[in-house]
Amino acid sequence: MKIQKILISLVIGVLAISASAQSLRMANANYPGIYCRFSSNCQVSPTEQSDSFAPTNVPITCVLVSRSFPGTSADSNGHYGYEYQLTLNNNGSTDTNVLAVESLTLNFGEPDYFAFASHASNQAWVVISGGPAGVAPASADCTGSKVIFHFDPPLTLSTDTDQSTNTCYFGMMSPGAPKMTRAVLTGSTEDPLNGTASFKAKLQAQGP
Repeated sequence: MKIQKILISLVIGVLAISASAQSLRMANANYPGIYCRFSSNCQVSPTEQSDSFAPTNVPITCVLVSRSFPGTSADSNGHYGYEYQLTLNNNGSTDTNVLAVESLTLNFGEPDYFAFASHASNQAWVVISGGPAGVAPASADCTGSKVIFHFDPPLTLSTDTDQSTNTCYFGMMSPGAPKMTRAVLTGSTEDPLNGTASFKAKLQAQGP
């Protein structure tokens, strides 16, 4: 009887965890197409905020830019668009140092659904053309109030070959007005002396 109860508890726990994680449908968008949802002239004037993380063992800085803009169209009135971009910058090194970003976690809540690209149930977009060229997140999911964007393969910069690399813009929509909130980056660094090490960095970003 005890074993049966334990097994039932484990199954309930697994089901609860599975139910709490929701994959987000991401729409591949172009500039200015996605912004036509927010403005009748397909133009937005974002408020930008940036924060950065510089690990102590590799000469690379990771910059997180967050953008917010109010919706003024009939489809988006009372809502806000939020966009994010990550950039890795070489701080002048020619040695072999590597920084790789695997995920970005945002305190966002559940994003609103929006219609785009023949789907009515999108919850995130990726500007793959017309905007800044760069790496797109491979997937995103929402657990409670957190949205996690995953990069697979990771967004990576190696200082012996690259000066800079970045993501494209990716975003979501919410009725919540912009405020400063916490973002968390996870990934790894690699340097000649210490090898590979994982990191988790806390940054400031705009969110609802």
